[in-house]
Amino acid sequence: MTPNGRKIVNAALLVLLTAYAVVAVRYCSVQERELKCKGTDIVIRDSARLKFVTPEIVRHWLSDSAVRVADIPLREIDVYAVERLIEGQRYVSRAEAYTAIDGLLHIVLEQREPVLRVVSETGHNFYLDSTLVLLPPQSDPMAEVPVASGRLPLGFPTGYFGPLDEKKFPRERELLHNLLNFVHQVDTDPFLSALIAQVYYDGKEVRLLPRVGKQTIRFGGIADSAAVGARLRKLSRFYRRSFGEGWWRSATEIDLRFRGQVVCKGMPAEREVAETTNTESTHETYGQ
Repeated sequence: MTPNGRKIVNAALLVLLTAYAVVAVRYCSVQERELKCKGTDIVIRDSARLKFVTPEIVRHWLSDSAVRVADIPLREIDVYAVERLIEGQRYVSRAEAYTAIDGLLHIVLEQREPVLRVVSETGHNFYLDSTLVLLPPQSDPMAEVPVASGRLPLGFPTGYFGPLDEKKFPRERELLHNLLNFVHQVDTDPFLSALIAQVYYDGKEVRLLPRVGKQTIRFGGIADSAAVGARLRKLSRFYRRSFGEGWWRSATEIDLRFRGQVVCKGMPAEREVAETTNTESTHETYGQ
């Protein structure tokens, strides 16, 4: 075949392929417009860890709403309304909805993850996620997260859930932020994370209830993140060094508020131990 002949053949093939592509796209578009929704395909990306939202729950939200999706043409489904509906649910952080040639409405969503439970003496009871969104408690499933309780000065209604307005509740947001930062720092130490059962706020400072022993741990304020980290490291060293001896179990209170000291109260006899570490010199007093 001559060079000119090859050029003519190639040009003809290109025209045919272009025409085929145009026809195929138009055919698919017509087919999609005529297709009715056959069902929903729901993907929950973090479902292996979190069980607050299931595909059945999402289908229930859709069936109870005014958003039409069942047995109607795909082109009539308002996917943005579907996304707004699902993202309006308290345990959903984001959602994406789209239709496809398979005749299904596809929904992909992510759940909010509780990191702290807050129970106040004034009746507040909620979970808190890392973005300071308040989530309602659930009995099934229950989130295994630290609990902060006590005299928490929370000015919003006890039945409120959702994000907190920065202008209306600046003090509450600051306190909850400090509590989140505190439990985050505790979680970075596996030993302390296993040791501490509950965080109690008495209106001014934090007290900790350990899973072992009868004492309370007087931690102090939690507004200063650096000071919180230093006291947690001091507490971890104290328990790790004393755990095998067992004498600390008779203490009624362990006080961390003093710089360079761990003060144990309720001991049968006084003892003093000096400890030097790479980060600070710690003088620990017992039996006061």
